[in-house]
Amino acid sequence: MMKSLVYCLLALCAAVLSVGIQTVSVDAATRKTQKPERPAYDLPMRVVIVRNNVGSCEPLCPQWVSAEGQITANTPALFSKVLATARTLQLPIVVTSPGGDVEAALIIGEMIRARHLDVVVGWTYFGGCAPHQKDCKPPEEQNGVYSGIVLSGEGFCVSACAFILASGERRMRGEDTLVGVHQISRTITREKVRYSEKYQIVNGKRKVLSRQIVSRKPMKSYLSTRLDKRLKGRLVAYFKRMGIDKSLLALFDRAPPSSMYMLAGNELRATRLITGVTPAPDLVASGLCTKASPAANCVLLKAASRP
Repeated sequence: MMKSLVYCLLALCAAVLSVGIQTVSVDAATRKTQKPERPAYDLPMRVVIVRNNVGSCEPLCPQWVSAEGQITANTPALFSKVLATARTLQLPIVVTSPGGDVEAALIIGEMIRARHLDVVVGWTYFGGCAPHQKDCKPPEEQNGVYSGIVLSGEGFCVSACAFILASGERRMRGEDTLVGVHQISRTITREKVRYSEKYQIVNGKRKVLSRQIVSRKPMKSYLSTRLDKRLKGRLVAYFKRMGIDKSLLALFDRAPPSSMYMLAGNELRATRLITGVTPAPDLVASGLCTKASPAANCVLLKAASRP
């Protein structure tokens, strides 16, 4: 009997009313219906560097890493690429996500903590084109950096996103954002395997000489919310490294995988998942760059710095 385990958190996000747009020609026979554009958080997570597009702050403006969407197995590679581009810049991570792949979220969390970056719940409104739009490229003078502003309202970090939030050096959210968790589920897939063996008895003990698989038959898979010791130990160790109280893991059991338990303010503080109630826009406000000691995420526009 062989088992393979896949760990996941089922993504859940707030219901959003989307309206389809119809374009109707004069001839009813050529009537077409356009599909409504999917919101960014409903797509695989995109990770990009963004610069405050309030013109008054140039040439020294705040930048951040925008991370929005579902966490997939490919997301760590995107984070790795963006953080490599940022080099030594201390850019806060502004995240909104319905969750997704737990393993990927843990890998991303380790990257963020290694760079001692802050994480805040919020979302980015892009000035000009957005990265999830086709044929969208920032102006050449921006060196691959998008333009936009950060908003806090309706931002959320739920399910596997909690592991990314936990990794921040500082972990923040505004009062108008949501942080939620639910049970971690694992899909257990079983397989019935028949072998053909050749063996001999040596000193009263069976010694296998060869083994060949004769047949494989998949058996019914099932979903389990019971954490095995290995995964539980890994998550407890992860939270300890991030400075999160292990009691947070017990709160995951407050809701089944098909639902979500929204953490109250006192729970966020008690578990230290949140270190401060700071709206995301406060971390990227243009005023941060006009002080005598500009914030660490204030970046001088390269084009403007040339002699």
